[in-house]
Amino acid sequence: MPGLAREGKLGKWIWQVAEENALPLDEIERELACQYQRFVDLFDAEPTHFDSHHHVHMIPQIFPLVAEFAKSKGIALRIDRTIPYSFAIPEGLRSSEGFSSEFYGDAVSEALFLQALDASTARGEASLEMMCHPAFVDNTIMGSAYCYPRLAELDVLTSASLKYAIAERGYRLGTYRDV
Repeated sequence: MPGLAREGKLGKWIWQVAEENALPLDEIERELACQYQRFVDLFDAEPTHFDSHHHVHMIPQIFPLVAEFAKSKGIALRIDRTIPYSFAIPEGLRSSEGFSSEFYGDAVSEALFLQALDASTARGEASLEMMCHPAFVDNTIMGSAYCYPRLAELDVLTSASLKYAIAERGYRLGTYRDV
């Protein structure tokens, strides 16, 4: 996307370009279709859902493009409903009812995960995406500013006690194919 790239790379400056109302929406729409097709070609399957790094698909000018594309393909879309946006979510668009980005950072723990799950229950949500970034540390992850907290997330998310506590609350783990 030449209209957004700087020295051949994309970055967080996309938010500034959006604030200036200077996004190359035609380029973004073409790129979305190209990335989707590349995924299908590589994996011989459709993705389970659409999302984006740093939630750029939630930028108000971009969201309608992505939402309509996802709806047209019958593929779910990650929607962060905790941020107030001025646009409507298209009828029939598949997504989880809730989204939480709270399970992140130095405070990652089983209690934090369950607190977010309980808050979702209190809001009456039938499904919740809990954003997380677990990983084994390798050379690629070593370059991330969020390297070692990923190990803590992995420990919590794979613990038998969390699995039991989730089931005890009546939830089950699922994927975007389930929404």
